[in-house]
Amino acid sequence: MVRQEFLSEMEQKLRQFDEKLERLAARPRPKSEHARLEREKTYFYLQASRAELRERLKQTEYAPMESWREFTQSMRKIYENMARRMDSANGADEHEPTE
Repeated sequence: MVRQEFLSEMEQKLRQFDEKLERLAARPRPKSEHARLEREKTYFYLQASRAELRERLKQTEYAPMESWREFTQSMRKIYENMARRMDSANGADEHEPTE
């Protein structure tokens, strides 16, 4: 049951993350070229991290119990990095003029 609870929790977090990612993409474009490039770089990084986490979720479903802990720690770390990067992107956009 622990495995299913973890997978459900991560799925819920990913759905919430997807909503934030969509809001980030829908924000007005920053005026400066540097800010636009940074946002695009962050957006693509977040998409790639999300895809990696989804792939690990699939692997985790069938992972043997001896590697379960390693998988969950790895996925939590990836998610925490994604969430931190998202928070940073949202905070940076608040201070940047937009078009």
